[in-house]
Amino acid sequence: MKQDRTELLLREPNLYKAFLILTFPVFGANFMKAFNDLVDTYFIGQTANSVAAQAGVALAWPLLNIFACFQIGFGVAGVAVISQLLGSGQEERARENAGVLLVVALLFGVGLNGLLYVLAPPIIGFMGAEGETLACAVAYARTRSFELVFTFLFYAFQAVRQSKGDTVTPVILSVSAVVLNIVLTGVFVRVLGMGVSGAALATVLGHAAAAPFCLLLLFLPGQPLCLRRRHLKVRLPMLWQLSQVAAPAASSQALSALGFLVLQGVILSYGNEISAAFSIGNKISNMLLMPVLALGSVLAAFVGQNIGAGDSARARQAYVTSRNIALLMSVAGSVLLYPLRFWAVGLLSNDAATRAAAVEYLFWVLLTQPLMALFQNYLGVFNGSGRTSYGFLMSTCRLWAIRLPVITFFRHFTNLGASGVWYAMNISNFLIVVLGAALFRRVDFTPCQAVSRLENSDEEVRGSS
Repeated sequence: MKQDRTELLLREPNLYKAFLILTFPVFGANFMKAFNDLVDTYFIGQTANSVAAQAGVALAWPLLNIFACFQIGFGVAGVAVISQLLGSGQEERARENAGVLLVVALLFGVGLNGLLYVLAPPIIGFMGAEGETLACAVAYARTRSFELVFTFLFYAFQAVRQSKGDTVTPVILSVSAVVLNIVLTGVFVRVLGMGVSGAALATVLGHAAAAPFCLLLLFLPGQPLCLRRRHLKVRLPMLWQLSQVAAPAASSQALSALGFLVLQGVILSYGNEISAAFSIGNKISNMLLMPVLALGSVLAAFVGQNIGAGDSARARQAYVTSRNIALLMSVAGSVLLYPLRFWAVGLLSNDAATRAAAVEYLFWVLLTQPLMALFQNYLGVFNGSGRTSYGFLMSTCRLWAIRLPVITFFRHFTNLGASGVWYAMNISNFLIVVLGAALFRRVDFTPCQAVSRLENSDEEVRGSS
């Protein structure tokens, strides 16, 4: 008999079993997304202008992430607030917050679509791109801008389901979209010769195909936390509380993406080959990061529901369990991938200089995978407990206070060349985990202020009636 997901979050005595059951579907979806990025990189890497095309995609990614930060922020807020409300038994209030989340997601998606389309050319040009690289980057970013309304909807749907402990349904939709994306990428890039525009269009169509099913499942009677038309209201008090939790998470994502935008500009100054190598190395290393990201997202729901239920000890133990699994996976994955890095890079580029730089980058990035496991688990605790300001501090300091200043120092005061970028990344990943450990000590595993205010307002209403 299928085990209830809430039971796994709140009452399953074996936390390792609970985490593996809940995490495996999310990992499957994340893995497919990373695999899809590799497929895109493979097809683009075999084109005649592969270096310019891959460098252009690398430049477009941080710009896309800046605009996606809002969906990530509201998704984090949705999981934190809705899971804590569910843990304390306030299901109708959780539905109302889910309705607000959905409406705001759709409005933001439409608005940011237009903004990204207009701003892509001047921003990418300001980063230093020119010629064929600029054309590829702009084409990729503009085409991908049309996916924002669909991805905003999916993040809202995923936040609602994960808050309830349902990690399977979002995965089924996500994997289906990725499979369609992979097929269309092959057709558009290899068969029709559409280049980066074809790869971007395939991604947009994949997300668009999943959107109707998200809406259907959100309103279908009998589904977990199903919504009604009355829930689709922009209730200002709830929007304000969600925004308070979302703002630090969205801001940290935005500043991180902006930092990577600056970083990509610095990397591009070393040449298109280095920029392409950075993109290839990240696509490969992301395969190892996917299990860790899955654990972090499930950990947020674990922490949120158990804090809402008043079980702070179980919330703390959930972090320890997730951390142990993440460290084991990241170490094992790095050891496995290390001897395969030459072969993997060779598949993704037909340019010798790009391959050499990507292999060097992978050597260094694999060393810090365990540190990234710790980093993502700290973020899971901070997001689930509603202390998203801590996540903001970690993400912002990693890039702006450590990585970019160190890169600037290496560039102007050493002769390390592009290797200085890889060294700076390792240094920043180590130091930020130290900060994460200090911030973790400040988490008291009690309901966040947003949920506390909602509960207090409910009590006031009941007292006056």
